[in-house]
This record gives sequence, C-alpha cells and structure tokens, in this order.
Amino acid sequence: MNKEKSNFIKALLEKGAGVYEVGGTVRDRLLGLEHKDRDLLVTSLPLTELTHLLKNFGEVLLVGKSFGVIKFYPKGEPHESYDIALPRREMSSGPGHRDFEISFDPSLPAEIDLSRRDFTINAMAKEIATDRLVDPFNGQEDLRNRLLRMVSDKAFEEDPLRILRGIQFAARFQLTVEEKTYEAMSRNASLIKTISAERIAEEIRKLLSAEKPSFGFILMQKTGVLKDIFPELEENVGVKQGNKFQDDDVFMHTMRVLDASRKDTAIPYSGTLELMLSALYHDVGKARTQRFDPAKNRITFYCHQTVSRKMAKKRFEALKFSTIGLKTEETLNMIENHMFQTKSFFSERAIRRFINKIGPDVILKLVDLRIADNRGGRYPEGIRGVLKLRKRIGEELEKKTPFSIKDLAINGHDMMKLGVPEGPLIGKSLKELLEVVLDDPSKNTREELMKIAEEKIKKEKK
Repeated sequence: MNKEKSNFIKALLEKGAGVYEVGGTVRDRLLGLEHKDRDLLVTSLPLTELTHLLKNFGEVLLVGKSFGVIKFYPKGEPHESYDIALPRREMSSGPGHRDFEISFDPSLPAEIDLSRRDFTINAMAKEIATDRLVDPFNGQEDLRNRLLRMVSDKAFEEDPLRILRGIQFAARFQLTVEEKTYEAMSRNASLIKTISAERIAEEIRKLLSAEKPSFGFILMQKTGVLKDIFPELEENVGVKQGNKFQDDDVFMHTMRVLDASRKDTAIPYSGTLELMLSALYHDVGKARTQRFDPAKNRITFYCHQTVSRKMAKKRFEALKFSTIGLKTEETLNMIENHMFQTKSFFSERAIRRFINKIGPDVILKLVDLRIADNRGGRYPEGIRGVLKLRKRIGEELEKKTPFSIKDLAINGHDMMKLGVPEGPLIGKSLKELLEVVLDDPSKNTREELMKIAEEKIKKEKK
C-alpha cells in the first residue's frame, strides 16, 4: 500500500473499526492470482462517520440501492478504487436480480455478512489488523480441494445469476461443482431468464477468459442453463457431421474451436472477444440447414454460414454484447465468411480482392478463425495451407496496397471536376476505379486514375 492507502486504513482502525478484505480479493490471493478489484468490509463504524473520515483521504461516492456501499478513490491514485461496504443482510423480495431487501448494520460481525455470499470460496475475509482469515464456511479448504460449493441451500433461488457466476468460476479456476450445488443449479436453471441481459453478458465475458471456456459451456448445457441463454447452441447438441474429430456433434466441434480461439500458439488474435464469439457461433446455423444429399451420399449444411450470421446477430443484440465491448459487425463478418477457400496458390490479384471483400482490419482475424476451425476438425494439425495464405495476406498488407475507395489517389471532388454529377454515379465511378487498382496497384496515382476516369466518361457519352 502507498502512503495514502495506509493512512485511510490506519485512521479507520484508530476509530475502532474492523477492516477486512473480502470476497474475490481474498480468494484470488489464496490462489496466487492478481485481483484488480479491492473490496473492503468495515464494521463497528456508522455510515456517516465512515464517509466523513474517508473524505479526508480521497473522493467518496455512495452507490447501491440503500447507499450501503462506498466507492472510494484515494488521493493521488486516479486509477485505484475501493468498494467499501458495511455488513449487511439480504432478503429476496422478488424474482429479479435486483429484488432484495437490504439492511445495513455496522454492529453485525463479519461472519454474518459472509453468510449472504454465493459460494464458500467467496465467503472469506482477511482481517487487516491481525491478518486473521475469517472463514466460517471452510472456503479455504474448498479452494484447496478445487470444489465449488454454495453457502446457502437457497443461493440460486435468491439470486439466479449465481448459477452463471458459479459456472464461470468453475471454468476459470478449474473447480468441480459439489453435488448438492450442481443439483441446485440444475433445479433452478430456468430462473436465469429473470436476469437482465447486461448482467448475463458480463458473466459470459468472464467465462470467455477461462483457459478452456468449453468447460463452462458444457456445464451450462448439462445443468440446463444453455437453452435459455444460447438456445441456438443447444439446437446443435446431437447434430452429427461425420467428418469431425472423434465424430463430434456440432456442439462439441464448436467447443474445440472455441478453446482454440481462446489460446493457441498458431493464432495471434487468440483471446479477443470478436474471435471467440465468432468461433462460438460460426456453425450455429447447421442444425437448421442440415440435409441429406442422396447424390453425394452425405449430410450437407448448405449456406449455414449465412444462417449462422442471422442467428448470431439476433442473439448478440438480445444479450447486449455491445455492453462488454463486442464489435458486432466485425464478428458477424467473420461468421458469414468463415468458409472461404484456403488454397495458398491464390494469385496476388485474388488475395487483394479477398482483403477488399473482408476488410484489411478483419482479414487476419478471419484467417485465425479458420485455423481455430481446423483445430476443432478431424485433422487439427492440418493448417499448413492456411498459414501460407496468412503469410501472403500479411505481405500484401505490408505493401500498403489500396483496398478501399478511401485509399484511392482521387476522390469524389475530382470526379465532379471531370463532369460526373454529385450523387450515386460518383460512388459507382470510384468503385470501378478501385477494381482497376485491385488488378494493378501501380495505377493508383492521381494522374493515372484521372486519365482512366476521363476515358470512361468519354466512352459513356458516345
């Protein structure tokens, strides 16, 4: 702690307050992990006194339904903040995540506050004055045994979001869900529908940070949560393809692709939200496009990529994934175009047109999606052709070749000087010039393009 931080905690202790680190801060420290959030519990000090004292050391904001939680920003630390709470009791008063009756009482011991937590691994506190671990539910032992166990039998009834939180904890920390906890998750799975899209999106974001996010999605499917959050993924459970690793169905193939998109040495953009969500939804339309082709004597999924894009768009909007930073159009572009040909002997002209079609900012991420797709297939090591194509695309990008109208050496004003009327004809003319430049980038000079445009105009007037 720096000086200011030490001073505000020292002042709290001198006032007779009990100060505890709580929740994820304690859990992550026991796991040897960094934890960005700094959560403190302060007992034996009324809210008015607490806020008055803290204002001497930084900025204080009251947040929460009943102003029982303080957001504290220490002086001189613009990027640091603490969530400081009084001990409280919570009682569910309705089906929604925000439907709680909350009572704050500084005289309550830390153990009472911890009893309202979701899982034992989060129901621990470290008393700062003594460094004593307060662990009324044996969370440290569960953490040591890699076990996820609910604190209360009514944990998920009181707050259904805890089901999804438990799933992402299990995936991120490689935990086994204790039997009664698993049964309670499954029994209350349908209650997830009462939770707001924004809260669900945030838990999915955390789940995608797991080293193997498939662990969480498979657990969602087994507990019955998947069908209410990602019903399109649920549709693909049991949909056979016959040409995938270990005869995977579409869902399990998707899980392998998802894991590769999260972490694979051959995938530079691994771990990005756009790549991972495009991996999750790239084949989601297969359940709706599955057909048997008698002539080819095999199952086909014609145009599944187009159907997948439409389904992904609807789901991403419903779950408000833009709130977690997803570039939706970029992701949909990758889903729709993931079936591109990968022949590495494409001509330079063909590669330039490919980049033009997809966009220079997206093209390498799309190639990474194809590598992830291959990793989830029957021959996961068969990526040599894709790697060669990526190398050639990279070389073309390094040349700063014009790939869009904005990269042309002339613009709409130049076209108007040649007599092209303002309106759609200008766009049409510039697109024609871009086609010329994609065929031969050396022609992207003002002199050359003005000459070509002038000749085209003369021909059209004849």
